[in-house]
Amino acid sequence: MSNVLVMLQTNSNQSFIFSSPRLREQIGASFEITLLSRWVKEEAEKLLKQKPLPTSFWVSNSSGKVIVRFRETDGNPKDLAKQLIREVTLRALTDAPGLDVTGVFIEASSNTVDADDLQELDRVFLEYSLNRRPAAARFPQFPFLERGSESALPASASLCDLKLIQEPLKPNSFDESSPLSLPSRVKRVFASTSRKQQVDDVQKRLAEQGMELKQEPQLDPTKLAAAFQDGEESEDAKDMLSSVGVVHIDGNGVGAIMRDLGCAHRAVQKVGVSTTSDEETTEDSKGLQSFIMEVNRRLDNVVKDAIALSWYYVQELTPDTVVPIVPVLVGGDDVTVYTDGRYAIPFAEAYIHHYERLTKDDDLLSVLAIVAGGKKADAPERDHFEIDDYIIQNPGPLTASAGVAIVGRNFPFHIAYDLAEELVSRGKKLGKKPWTVPCSTINFHVLRDATVLDPDETLDEYKGRAQRPFLVGCYAPDRIGDATTTSSEKAPTAESQPLSSWARILQAVAAFDGKKPDDPTQTTGDPFPRARANRIVKLLAEGNAEKATTEWNVALQNATGAGRLAKQLKLLSPHSSSSDEAGESLEQIKWLLDLIDLSENLPDGYLVSRIGKNTDDAGPQEATDHSTEGGAQ
Repeated sequence: MSNVLVMLQTNSNQSFIFSSPRLREQIGASFEITLLSRWVKEEAEKLLKQKPLPTSFWVSNSSGKVIVRFRETDGNPKDLAKQLIREVTLRALTDAPGLDVTGVFIEASSNTVDADDLQELDRVFLEYSLNRRPAAARFPQFPFLERGSESALPASASLCDLKLIQEPLKPNSFDESSPLSLPSRVKRVFASTSRKQQVDDVQKRLAEQGMELKQEPQLDPTKLAAAFQDGEESEDAKDMLSSVGVVHIDGNGVGAIMRDLGCAHRAVQKVGVSTTSDEETTEDSKGLQSFIMEVNRRLDNVVKDAIALSWYYVQELTPDTVVPIVPVLVGGDDVTVYTDGRYAIPFAEAYIHHYERLTKDDDLLSVLAIVAGGKKADAPERDHFEIDDYIIQNPGPLTASAGVAIVGRNFPFHIAYDLAEELVSRGKKLGKKPWTVPCSTINFHVLRDATVLDPDETLDEYKGRAQRPFLVGCYAPDRIGDATTTSSEKAPTAESQPLSSWARILQAVAAFDGKKPDDPTQTTGDPFPRARANRIVKLLAEGNAEKATTEWNVALQNATGAGRLAKQLKLLSPHSSSSDEAGESLEQIKWLLDLIDLSENLPDGYLVSRIGKNTDDAGPQEATDHSTEGGAQ
């Protein structure tokens, strides 16, 4: 009997997290998804009677998805696979009610992990998932059952009555006396553990780099939730937010790497990078299996380090005030974070900078950037890896797309998440334009009209009157043809370097606000008239570009601030291809909505940190010449 590959994976993670409007439950739900790896480890140790498990056991271990291998030397591989799936899914049923965990197994074609076997395992998993009952079917609705508060599921008895309390998990008295569904009760209990582990992990990663948060983040999830929304937590409300930022970030090309691990492995072998971790290895754990585990480990570290460093940077912008930052979804290369609306864009920009820098500095992940960048249009089909077939031919950073939805306090999280996800999708269309160098992007939207909740309809309404999304990062100069932008790959020099395109956008924001573009700490006393800016934006929305251009030209003639702003806008991409004055003016006024939104939703000190003279204090950038390049396309 040959080896057996087993896949255990959580399904519908977004639905599980966002099924509740309560922040506490979302924090707890996110934590429950991460328990899958622990359950597999604990149950496998019982089955194999080995501790620790051999390195040959693990094939892939990421948040919400685990692949393991049973060999003939372990016993009967098929029986072990069935037992593991049974025990892990029972753990999910009892420890995380409502979490959907699916397990499948296949017989491997060889004694080593093969890319074709992994694809077959994915196929079997998808086929089986389509033919099984959803997790919601475990909670049937009967007419005599009371409906759970803020839930479509029936209310349950308290956890104490059900004897489901696990030390040190203890529910609060309010939850115990409320008519909550069973999944809601468990999520709320896990929220405190989840939040503490989040903050401890951030503090640990910062300490390893000689940093620390000057203000202790809020650990109590009830008090934390009170800043974001009203409800039973309102009695604890302090420093309630005026706006909430939902940040969703997704890596570019990581999915393509995972779909073709064989190609990615061949690329790493071609370049000659070791795929063996620092942990104990054996002959069985080498090759593709070791490569997959090492990619999982390094990517997980990069994502969590980028979150910690971005958290630190945002907190440094306001050292005397605690900025609420709540990661609610961290899995693979996907990140979703809630924060104060004013700090959402700075967090997203800082994350992309650190994500690119950390992946570029990693010898393994930097090679994967070649595969993530995609093949050339004329690349032939081959059964082996050829670096000349790819758009990117040198190791470099992986890229990511960020979407920021800035909404009002109490706005439903799941709708804001859908909007942020659509912003990422539109950013990816620009950043991953076919047959071009992939590029990181930042896209954002400030929701002022909540009557239209469909993300597509909401964003389509602003088409043609804004320049976002913005191309940012290492590859942006190649995409926008910006010869004045210094590449972050160049070594620092003693001479002052040109600012990045993102910093030049912020210079335009400074000019729009009546501040000196080169030194936002000083004011000129002559901002661009806000009423006129809104009037021009409205004319564009009505399709009256001619009147909008006239308004702009009048402003240029009568306000010195308008002339200073126009001078800054000429430095930004895209540069108008029109030779006439009207065409150039139209391109410039399309920036006004972006400038209005950025001006109203960036914190004090952010412009200075990014474009100020003291480049050593430039936030996520070590110096201006290390800054994140970017621009609009």
